[in-house]
Formats: sequence, structure tokens, C-alpha cells
Amino acid sequence: MVSKLPQEFRRYQRNRNRLRNIFQETQSTLEIINHENFFPDENIMDELLPSLTLDRLTYILDNHPAIVISGQDCKSKATLVNRCLGLDVMPLADGNWRWIKFSYSHTNNVSVTLGLEYEVVETIQINEKTWETLSMEDLIRPTNEDPNCPTILDVKLDRPMLKEGVQIFVVPDIAAIRTLAKGVLGILPIFLYALSDYPLNEENTKELRELKETYPYHPVLFVSSLAKIIFDNIDEDLTESEQHRLQSQVEKEKNHVLELEEKEDEGLNLEKMNSLGLTWFDQLGSLGFLQIDESDDDQMPWLNGGKYINSNDFIESCERMDRILQFTRSCLQTYLVNASNYLNGVQTNALRKFILSAYDMAREIQITPKRIQYAQQKESELYTSLMNIVNQNQDELTELIRKIIQEMKDNWSLTADENQDQNYTFNVEVQRQVLRKLSEKVARQLVTSVNCLRETFVGTLQRCLLELEKSYDHDSNLLASDALKQILTAAYNVELHNSSPSLIHSFLERLRQLFKSLPLPWSSTPTLDATWKKKVVLDVLNSLCPVRLAKTISMQFRDKIKSSHDVFHAALRSLENHYSGKLERTEEQKVAIRKIHAPKLAKLSLESTSMSDKVRFGIPHQGKEIGRGQYGVVFACDGWGGAPGPCAVKSVIPPDERHWNDLAMEFYYTRSIPDHKRIVKLRGSIIDDTYGGVHGAGAAVLLITDRLSRDLYCGLRAGLSWIVRIQIAIDVLEGIRYLHSQGLLHRDIKLKNVLLDTENRAKLTDLGFCITEAMMSGSVVGTPVHMAPELLSGHYDSSVDVYAFGILFWYICAGHTKMPNAFEQFHNKEQLWTNVRKGLRPERLPSFDDECWQLMEQCWAGEPSKRPLLGAILPVLEAIRNKADLGKSLAEPDVNRQQGSSSSSYETMKNPALALAEPNNQRGATSSPHLRRRTFRALKYPTLHLTNLFQASVCSNLYVQMREY
Repeated sequence: MVSKLPQEFRRYQRNRNRLRNIFQETQSTLEIINHENFFPDENIMDELLPSLTLDRLTYILDNHPAIVISGQDCKSKATLVNRCLGLDVMPLADGNWRWIKFSYSHTNNVSVTLGLEYEVVETIQINEKTWETLSMEDLIRPTNEDPNCPTILDVKLDRPMLKEGVQIFVVPDIAAIRTLAKGVLGILPIFLYALSDYPLNEENTKELRELKETYPYHPVLFVSSLAKIIFDNIDEDLTESEQHRLQSQVEKEKNHVLELEEKEDEGLNLEKMNSLGLTWFDQLGSLGFLQIDESDDDQMPWLNGGKYINSNDFIESCERMDRILQFTRSCLQTYLVNASNYLNGVQTNALRKFILSAYDMAREIQITPKRIQYAQQKESELYTSLMNIVNQNQDELTELIRKIIQEMKDNWSLTADENQDQNYTFNVEVQRQVLRKLSEKVARQLVTSVNCLRETFVGTLQRCLLELEKSYDHDSNLLASDALKQILTAAYNVELHNSSPSLIHSFLERLRQLFKSLPLPWSSTPTLDATWKKKVVLDVLNSLCPVRLAKTISMQFRDKIKSSHDVFHAALRSLENHYSGKLERTEEQKVAIRKIHAPKLAKLSLESTSMSDKVRFGIPHQGKEIGRGQYGVVFACDGWGGAPGPCAVKSVIPPDERHWNDLAMEFYYTRSIPDHKRIVKLRGSIIDDTYGGVHGAGAAVLLITDRLSRDLYCGLRAGLSWIVRIQIAIDVLEGIRYLHSQGLLHRDIKLKNVLLDTENRAKLTDLGFCITEAMMSGSVVGTPVHMAPELLSGHYDSSVDVYAFGILFWYICAGHTKMPNAFEQFHNKEQLWTNVRKGLRPERLPSFDDECWQLMEQCWAGEPSKRPLLGAILPVLEAIRNKADLGKSLAEPDVNRQQGSSSSSYETMKNPALALAEPNNQRGATSSPHLRRRTFRALKYPTLHLTNLFQASVCSNLYVQMREY
């Protein structure tokens, strides 16, 4: 059986090369995305392909697998090598041997290399003669050898077992394990450990402990060099107590002898192992390699008939070489599966980031213009309000100034005491102090009015501007948020001057004040006492004109607001120009993600996942055909990949690159959904390269899912009771709600995509058109009869599934699969779509009661915002089901209509479906807090959680049948 090793290595090399190509394409895609700066200030390569993952992938994909043989001594290693090669090429003797490598060549040849790279000029004695067994002189390791760069005896043999790159390394000691771990030789080890004819000694234990610490996750196959370590009678080497206990165990197992003998060829028979084998098991178990599942502590562990529970393995006889093939195959598969999983992790993380960024881009494209429009509108309202304050309150401002002047006249002494006793400046100082106090009181009154507007306008508007300016490089330009602050602080900067804007009037006023201050020769010098000060203060206050001061204040206020208003609009225009180019770039990036990068990574993810599934479980056996579609066929499969029941295999042959990408995105969305009882589970995928002969062109993609008994189309044709049908409607609704909670739209709800199990419970399938709203391109998809009118325009949302459910509910209530007469009259889908846009809907059948008919009408409403929410539909369906449980059916629509179960609040209504017409249960309407809470309680599944998008689940359509309608 070891002769089949080349086949395993050839298969491994083929799969590894394919993984290399996938890895290179993944790196190339990430580099392009990083170069195009899709995510500013982020290094996508470091984030999505961290150094640890890169090292692991490089380690597996760049190194070559090889069988590494170690052992208790040289004799046991030589015995194992000779058994593997089927040739006595190594002498059965002990010694201090060097590294030995066996590989294939057309002629037998022996050479010495330094680290597998350089050939060492050294005399090889065995090459001087014809040989069959290596000489001891050539095997001896040099005493001055560098352990970090050892010399290797490279033995090339013309043996079929060494073809296809099979290599066998024989390591000398513990230091060799350390050298191997450093990657000097560039090999992926498959460890075999040769056991001799005695228990492990201290040196062997140390070596195995070093191996366990260096390679904690690599399994080891322990092979006995003896022909047999199984006994037929009680071993005499055991102590008397052990013999007694063993004899008791043997007697207890007499009834199971035949069963154990049948299983002897399949695995290890611990009940018949001798004392040496049991000693090995005990020693290896203590080292953590082999562990026995103990079922009874009172008995010897090795007599319990348990199986060792570790990925390591044990071969009790060197004659059972077939187990080496199985172990090698398992190790090679593990390397491939690990590499596939690492790759898939990188790809799914990238896809998740792309989809989340697509949501962010769509939100930015949609909300940024609205933010700018909102900021412009609110600032205009604020500007208008401030202007109205000044214009409408002119008389109030004049009266306010008059009152303040009168108060200052009555309290002149306070003002006078604050001035200095200087004749020529006293008048100016008094005027300045009066105007300052007057400005403070007037500004305080204005600020009070402005603060009322601040509470109305500032909060949301300011946050909106700050969000817009977050990524705006304004250089030295004034920001719109700063201009808004200037508008709001204009009232604080009011300054009063007892003069008009005229320069001439200002000059005359200053000249008058100068003449008044000069002493005249015929007049006596005034005494600077309190009376004189009072006279000066009153003169200044009497000179103030309230009307003119009010006009001055209004003019200043208007000028400041107008100036800040103009600056705000200039800054907002600059901001709008900035975002205009940025949004164009964002739209281009969104299109590139949706059409190029996400599909490409999804295809690579499909290939890496399919590689893992193919290596682990193989290609599923395809039984009888159970369905057929436009691009593939569905076959039955008894079981695959550990599935608990029968499976269905959907074989799809994508005709071109676009269909490849669509299928890859379908698979990604399908397996990213967590398991749910109303969604058909996806078991795995396989890419069958043998179909058509060319990968990527004629290869078939096999999607393996759970197999159910039939679809809803067949169920309705066979006949289902009304209670069963209404329960199916509830199941379908729960499945749609769960998809929506994961951010996905199904877009193809119809009879063929609803599968029934043996208990007639429904599950959704065929996510071929399933997609997230952010990744939608406006494509027209679906089955014409079930397609909402807005689907044809390319602008739609999750309400299209509500429309399709309404059509599906018509079939459920009708109890048959015949198309509605309203649709039957059209000869092609274009005519159907034209009339559906005009408002054509299925007709009402006599068996429909009011609740069901109104529910249908509301679900297929022409305006998407008028369609009810899924959470509001569910209680209505439950109420209808409860009525059916009480004996009410479609055949008896008018009997005891107002009776119902008290367990549901909707059943107390005469018509539960009327609740759906309430604004709270419709899209685009704001619900009251009370009804919003009630609707929230009806939800059973969480809202959008994209961090859970990468667990296996759902499946594609198992019963695809492409009909015109």
C-alpha cells in the first residue's frame, strides 16, 4: 500500500499549486485596492493579510512535504526505512548517523549536500562499487558538523515509491528537530517515529518531549519495528496481580472475541497487546502523544478497550504499512485544509469589509447632499429670524434705550463718581461711560432674544456642519461652522456711538465739544464740584437720541449678520464643491467594489472553500435527478460531509465570467448566514474540474445542501389542509424576516423556492438572487408574477419581498398552483409587467375571507411605503391560524367571525388585517411609541449584524424549474 504514496503526493502538488494561484490572485486584488486608496489612512495589506497569516500561508505553500523518520535507535529507523522502500538499503546497525535523504532518480546515486543546496566534495565509498545497502562509513556523521547547517547524505534511488516528489528524511537526534523547525531545509514534516524492541529510555523521552514542544500541532505516527507485539496468551513478564487482573478481563471479553478479531484489521486491538506495547502506550500517553479513554478507574487503563483520543497514531506491527499511507494522506490533507482556511479567512474578511464599506458609501452618497441642503435651509431660517428680530422690534428697542437713559439720569451720581476730575476730558469720558453702559444693557436684551433662537437652530445644525467638515481640508478659508458662530455672537458685539455715520457731522460734534471745553476770557472758570459734574452728565444724557441710537444698533446688527451670512454661504459653497468631487469618487469606488472587487474575491473564496471541502470529504456521489434549471441540475445524494440526513447536490455550470461571479456571490451570501430553522442549510461546495476538462470554463460547481421531501408547488398540487397552509405562510414569513435581519433581500420568493420537510414545515431556498441592499446594482431579477412594479425601475428596497410574499400568499389561500386569471391572459412577460405597473393584481377568489384578502392587497400595494412591515404581518397570520384551529376555515368565512382566542390581542378584532393599514405598521410612516413597542415585541430575530456574516448556513435552490411565469 505504501506504493500509492506517489499518487497522494501528486494530488497534493496539484491542489497546492491551485491554492498558490488563489493566494497570488488574492494578494494582487488587495494590492490593487490598497493602491487605489479605497480606504484612506488604512493599510489594507496589513489589516486583511497580517504577518502571522502570511507566514502560515507561505510556510505551507512554499515548502515541500516530506516524510521525516526518527526513532529510538538507528536500527529501528533503518528497519522502518527498509520496510517503506521495500529494499534493504540501510544496514541494521547502531551508530552516530548523519542526516539522510531518500529521493527518486533513474539511477542509484549517493552524494553529500550542505543544507540541500550545495553539493559537498567528499569521497563516497559506496559509489566506487555496485551496492544494495549503504555502507556504515558513509552514514557516520562528521564530528565537526554545524548543527544549524548539516551535511545530508542524499541517496537517490530508482524506486517507484519515490516518484512524484516523495522524499524521506532520516534525522539523527534532538538537534535535528530544532534545525527542522528553523526552516533551513524548507520541508513540511510528516513525522514517523520508529519504536525498537525495548521501552523508551531517558534519551528517547527527552527527544519526544522536544518534538512535542517544537511541533505541538503536528501528529506523529509511532511504528513498531517488530513484526508483532500482540500476544495470544497471558504474558509471563507480567506480575502475578497483573496476570490475575488480565485473566479476569480476558474472561469478561470472551463473548466479544469474534467482534474484536473482525476489527483487528481496522485498528489497534489493545486487549491483545503484550507488555512491551502496553509500556509504550503508557510512556507515550504520559508525554501527551497517545491517550486512552478510560471507562473504569478500577481497571488497568490498557484493558478497557478504549480508543486513543489524539491525532497521533500507533502501528503495532511493521507489517501493516498501509497505515502509513493513511497517516500520510491525513497529514497532506491537513496542510491543504489549513491553507484553504487561512486563505478563506482573508477573503471573507475582505468581503465583509467591502460590504460594510459599501453601506457606508451608499449612506454617504445619500446623506451628504441632504446634510448640505439641511445646513443651508436652517441657516437661512436663522438669518431670517435674526433680521426679523431687528426689523420688528425697532420701536421696542427705541423705548428700551429711552428707559435706560432715564434710569441713568436718575442715578447720575454713580456715573459721575466714576469719572476723573479733568476738565478737557471729562465730557468725553462721561459720554464713553454712558454709551458703554447703554451698550451692555441693550446687548443683554438682544442676547436674550438670540439665545431663544440658539436653542432652536444651533444643536443639530452645528453637529451637521462639524460632520461635514470632518474630512474637509479648508486651508485658510473660514469654515461654515465658524461663520455660524459669528452670526450667533453678533449681539455680543453691539457698540453704540452718539454720532451719525457722516464724517462732517462727526467733525462738527468734536469741534463743538472742543469749544465748550475751552475757558472764555469773559467767563469764570467752572468749579469741578458735584453740581458741575451732574450738569455735564445730564447734558451728555440729554444729547443722546434714542431713535438714532436704535437705528445705529439695528444697522450694526444687520451688517454683522449679513457679513457672517455671506461668509457662511461662501464656505458652504466651497464645502459643496469639495463633496461634489468626493461623492463622484465614492460612487466610482462603490461601483468598482460591487462589480469588480467583491465578485472577484467571492469567486476566490468559493474556490478556497471548495478546495477545503473537496480535500476533507471528496466529491459527493450524485444519485437520481430531482430537479433541473437553466444553468444546472439537482441530484440526490445519500450523505456527504457528516450530514445527519440525505443531501441534494446542485450542479451548476456557469457559462461565462458574469455567471461565475453571480454564483460566487450567491455562495458567499448563502454560507454567511447563520443556521436558521427556516432556511435550508448549505453543507459545502465542490468545484469539479474534471467536467469539461478546463477549469474556469467547463468546470462544474457542486453546492451540497440538506434534502427536503418536496417543494410548495408539489405540496399544493398534492393537497394541503388550510391549517397546514397558513402555518407554511408563517414559516415563509419568518424566513424572510431572518434574511432581512441579516441585511439580505431574497428577491425571488415563489412556490418553487419554498421547500417542505416531512412535517410540512417550510424552509426558504435558492438564494441565487439574494443580495445586500448596498450591493444592489438595480438589475431586474426574479420571477415575473412575483416581481414588484418598482423592480423594473431598478430602484427598490426590501419591500419587494413583501410584495412577492403577497403573491405567494394568494397561492397558499387558493390551495392550488394555477396562475391567477388576471395574469393568464398575457402572452409574454412584457405585457404582464406593463399591466402590473398600471395596478393589475390577482383576482379575489370566492374562498378568500376578508382577513386574507386585505392582507394580500396591503402586501402588493403599488407604493412600497404603503406595504406593511413583516413584524406587523406575523400577528395577523397567527390570528388567522388560531381561528383555523378553532374550526374556522376558508370554507366557512361567515361563521362566528367575531370569536377568537384570548391569547392574541389581534383576535379580539373583527378583522385582524385592518391593523396593517395603520401608519405604525407601514413603511415610511412614523409610529407612536406605544405601537412601536408592540411591534418590537413581535420581532423574534435581531437586526442587521454583519459581523456574523461568515458562518456556514443556507443553500441554493434544490428544485429549480424555470418557467415563463
